[in-house]
Amino acid sequence: MQIIPFGSGSTGNSFYIELGDHRFLIDMGIGYRKVKAVLESHERRLEDIEAVFLTHGHADHIKAAKALGNHLSCKVYANETVMYPIRNIAPERAVLDVNEEKEVLPGLQVRMFSVPHDYVRTCGYSFVCEGKKLSYVTDCGRMNEKIFKELCGSDVVIIEANHDVEMLKKGSYPHFLKKRILSEYGHLSNDDCADTVARLYESGTRNFLLAHLSRENNTPERALQTVKERMGKKEIFLYACPVEGQELLQF
Repeated sequence: MQIIPFGSGSTGNSFYIELGDHRFLIDMGIGYRKVKAVLESHERRLEDIEAVFLTHGHADHIKAAKALGNHLSCKVYANETVMYPIRNIAPERAVLDVNEEKEVLPGLQVRMFSVPHDYVRTCGYSFVCEGKKLSYVTDCGRMNEKIFKELCGSDVVIIEANHDVEMLKKGSYPHFLKKRILSEYGHLSNDDCADTVARLYESGTRNFLLAHLSRENNTPERALQTVKERMGKKEIFLYACPVEGQELLQF
């Protein structure tokens, strides 16, 4: 399993995944040129991407859909609420249903699950291939038992650590935006993330990528510190995805 986080945060989100023999993207919020350049720097080709999976229709997750669509011939998967804003892109589109498990590519099982956020029917994903499981959940106002069960058994979990609560409360955001972020339809805090990582550790997961960090209300160092303090001396792989990334991670 290999992962490249092209970018993660309010300015744009997209992850490149190699799982088994398959290559795909999660979200399309990073520009075509950036994606192409980073892939080429790791001796990979944009044209080899077989599928794109979208979590929801907010701009930071789909704003590069049209540009990428002009250069890709792969299928784009999402639930029906995301299909309208991406209706004009070139690749074929396919609807996935929440809680549906489907083999979308030979040997690649995909499951979409519901996530509470202020875009209707926001979702997360789990991918299983050749006995390896990767799960992805960001833009999540509250962790709940249904989501947690979907994440259990994962070899790698990409999980939101959006903000430090005190930084957010003391920061310059207007009150309505702070309220939105802290709500059950907003974003997971560092503390929420740490609690979930601790529980997932007990279920066997050892590899965690912290994603969708706020540029204004968080830092990679603070997010990592919060989780590390919660985990104590337990041995895990922990990585905070940068706002603009290009590192190739191997598992």
